[in-house]
Amino acid sequence: MTSSTRLALFLGLQLAAGAAFIACGSDAAEPGDAKPGDGEPTGGSPDDGTLQLTYAPMYSAFIEGGAHEAQLPVQLKDTSLRGKGAKFTSSDPSVAVVSDTADGATITVKKDGTTVIKASLDGQGTGSSKLTVKKYTEAQWTSGQQRFSKTDLAIVPPNGGAVTAIALLSPGARNANGACNTCHTAQAKTLKIENTPTQIAGYSDEELITIFTKGTKPAGAAQKTMIPSFIWGMVHAWTVTEEEKEGLIAFLRTQAPKANPATIDYGVQPCPGAPAPAAGQMPMLCDNDGKPIALPGRGGDAGTPATGGGTDAGSSTTTPVDSGAAAPADAGVAATGDAG
Repeated sequence: MTSSTRLALFLGLQLAAGAAFIACGSDAAEPGDAKPGDGEPTGGSPDDGTLQLTYAPMYSAFIEGGAHEAQLPVQLKDTSLRGKGAKFTSSDPSVAVVSDTADGATITVKKDGTTVIKASLDGQGTGSSKLTVKKYTEAQWTSGQQRFSKTDLAIVPPNGGAVTAIALLSPGARNANGACNTCHTAQAKTLKIENTPTQIAGYSDEELITIFTKGTKPAGAAQKTMIPSFIWGMVHAWTVTEEEKEGLIAFLRTQAPKANPATIDYGVQPCPGAPAPAAGQMPMLCDNDGKPIALPGRGGDAGTPATGGGTDAGSSTTTPVDSGAAAPADAGVAATGDAG
């Protein structure tokens, strides 16, 4: 069974099980949900380590010339303590300054270097996290912006079909040199997942490069979509030059912080009016305009068997849908999107 068929079947099974395919998100999980914070004190004035910040450690960028300001949001990791008057400070205001908000704080970068962001809350204790800011040039930022926003899409469906999560794995549809904003930003063709500082401040530069060139996240980082991690790793390994790697980091870290949308748009849904599938079968899938989608290697008829039928090249055995990757525990309520 091809990878594209596995993805179609996996997502189809979620539908058959009653999962919301345009899955709900939860902004309450952001920021800091991209990578768990360790909550350990990291320097600056002494603190008792009781409080954990959403990013620990955290990373940002400074662009020479000051044309692209970097800001990142920070909150207490314990959501029950947000909005109760926590105060945030920076140990070195020459590197970054902090402005308290209703439920956290906004950090504004002033130059490259390191500083410690400390949080304190009356009756609850203190906590801190180290912020590392790396310097980039305007030319690097421009290189990243151009790679992110290339003219060519990263998904080119065969026969001019809809750009969907399933189309991403159709033979010949994946363009490894295509634009990142095919799937990222609110104006993307599909998924519409953000990768602003709200999502990526907890990842180091090296971790981000691994995410977009190898499709691999650090241990403990959540998989935010219904796409299984073993498939996500296959499709999120993009072609990026050494110059573009640095440029993408500079560009992404200086985007305006934004939460992910309340829904993740995979570009497919059960076809309106299609009969309910029988047990062990998947529903007929349509794009967001209601047009039936022909599943790669399977056809688009309702009642397509959920497993079996077709093998990988060079393999004489059929591959189960999950292929060792269990469905998310809360498949109908995907979290707010990942950095990749």
